[in-house]
Amino acid sequence: MTATGGSPKAVAEAVPPTWRPATLPELAGPTSVLWDVVTVDATHAWAVGSEGYSPEQPDDTGTPLVLQWDGTNWARAALPEIAWHGRFELVAADSPTNVWVVGSTAGPTPEEQVTHILRFDGTVWREVPFPRGHGGHVALVTGLTVAGGHTWVVGNDRSEVIIEQWDGDSWRSHPSPAECRTGGTSFGGTPNVCTVTAIRAFRPDDVWAAGNGAWQGFKGPLLFHWDGSGWRTVGVGISEQDSSFTALAGRSSGELWAVGDGGLAVRGRAGSFEPIRDAPGGALADVTTDPTGQPWLVENSPASQATLATYAGAWRGLPAPQPPDAVGMRLHGISAAPESPQMFAVGAATLPTTPRHLRAVLLEHVPDPADPSH
Repeated sequence: MTATGGSPKAVAEAVPPTWRPATLPELAGPTSVLWDVVTVDATHAWAVGSEGYSPEQPDDTGTPLVLQWDGTNWARAALPEIAWHGRFELVAADSPTNVWVVGSTAGPTPEEQVTHILRFDGTVWREVPFPRGHGGHVALVTGLTVAGGHTWVVGNDRSEVIIEQWDGDSWRSHPSPAECRTGGTSFGGTPNVCTVTAIRAFRPDDVWAAGNGAWQGFKGPLLFHWDGSGWRTVGVGISEQDSSFTALAGRSSGELWAVGDGGLAVRGRAGSFEPIRDAPGGALADVTTDPTGQPWLVENSPASQATLATYAGAWRGLPAPQPPDAVGMRLHGISAAPESPQMFAVGAATLPTTPRHLRAVLLEHVPDPADPSH
């Protein structure tokens, strides 16, 4: 079974405009970007990124940024003193009193970049030491999730898969599934390899991750599942393809969506996975599901145009609204509240400057009153 890649033309006629720009506090220039967003409920959401970054001074500019939504306004969160330049890239939460962010320092090489993790307990933000953050590690953290008092961080350290679990007191390292580390060669004679790009936890013993893998007889997108005792690979019926999942979402372990670039979209129901045809064919940066289980995904085109698309028997989408003075826009993250129609998407607009500068963008979803699902 193979997934059929779609194209922008395969997306159905645009839905009525249900997304609009949100008002943000004034951010420091010349460049600001929002990289991720999490929505807990109608009055609690967080978006992360950076401000004050200068492309002319990439290694010593950029201030990590956290914005907080109170149901009415977005404002800067009161962070502890941060003495490093860089950005926050990931945010996750399972309640208003358990919010986590992951970021990294700026640096000319991966060896000089340090991972930082902060946690908000509902009152103050504190940094949580991360064993993979420094000390010779070249850690690329790609996924963060929180559930039931446990926090998971995934990524890659060169060819090694990173899976770290915070149990409330300390970090615990997990080995990757056996196929990813068993001796042998994949296609082309290279060693067995897996990458992990996203993760979603429902309970401490029910966690899903997404990415890809390659070993003798298999090459393609993969899911990974933790059942409380070990991680295993889960195929989705696609093999012998140079493709990978980039994002993962769902309301439960029995209702999953995984997407990847080039029209790769898979729906999982009760352990059975079905590729969904004609998904948007650009770069799919993120996906979320609303309270009805309907997926929403972010597509970025090579022409620096962003689309917000959803699926209800067929794909439908519309261009994301961008600032009138922008010459392009890319969205990086999207999030829906579990029991509220509240949704947000974040990214940055490209400005008509030389050199090109970016301005952070945050879009909010306005439910269609004629839509019975809301």
